[in-house]
Amino acid sequence: MLFRRFYSIKWRLQDTCPVPKYDTGCTYCKPNIPADLPINHEANLHKTAAIPTRHLFVFSRMAMSEIPSKAELVPHTISNEIIKYRKLYQTSTQRVTVSNIHLNNQASIMKSFDTREEDQLVMLYPDMKMIKFDLRHLDQFVQRYLYSEEKEAVYNPFAQSSTKPMKDAGPEISVDPANFEEFRIEKDLILTCGHTKRDLRCGILAPMIVDELERTLKDNIEEYYIGEVSHIGGHAYAGNLLYYPKLCTSDRDFIWYGRVTPESVQGIVELTVVNKTIIEDLFRGDIELYR
Repeated sequence: MLFRRFYSIKWRLQDTCPVPKYDTGCTYCKPNIPADLPINHEANLHKTAAIPTRHLFVFSRMAMSEIPSKAELVPHTISNEIIKYRKLYQTSTQRVTVSNIHLNNQASIMKSFDTREEDQLVMLYPDMKMIKFDLRHLDQFVQRYLYSEEKEAVYNPFAQSSTKPMKDAGPEISVDPANFEEFRIEKDLILTCGHTKRDLRCGILAPMIVDELERTLKDNIEEYYIGEVSHIGGHAYAGNLLYYPKLCTSDRDFIWYGRVTPESVQGIVELTVVNKTIIEDLFRGDIELYR
């Protein structure tokens, strides 16, 4: 007997992005991209992104334009400190991406979660959790929220998979749940890559895309987290846009788009955000998973 995995979002497909219905003021503005950094408009975008199985977004106290090319080299940050625990969470069956984000209303968001200077605030998908903790407890965070056992390969389709502890994982980490505060993510997340010091194309496009998102969603802006994200790969396909809905249940609901411009935003909002329809010619994932 075959079983189908249940997905709460029934994604539909549409070939292309519709044209805008109105001009917000800069809907048709064109980015001034340097001639020596052209955007690739020829390549098929399908499967051009390494979409993770789990995604950890870290609220950065630095503006995206200030983050160095390699964010993981900034000391005393999650991106830097978490590298030592990679063997606990990167396995053949789980791929975790750690990204820095800076949201437009970040100061008020941090305040609403009573975030102190020493606190870290992160969003974990598809777990749909906002988690606050002290960086000193990062090892416990990894053990509690990201740890994954390596699964042995199964060649017999009727045999059950087994798990074994990761090799060289180090000593077992004792976790005190009191070190963590959890909150349910109750808003859609829309991000565009704005990692200027990694690639200027993203730094140019991101503010324009974010501005158009806010203008398009102005009547219900409080229902969304909107902002910029650090390097996610594929700068040649700038602007890169990520949409993670509040009903997200698996990495299948991680929608990654490329070659997004302000002119694309109204169509993305109407089709993808509101009507859960994937625009095929912008989609950087595996479209066959949705047919």
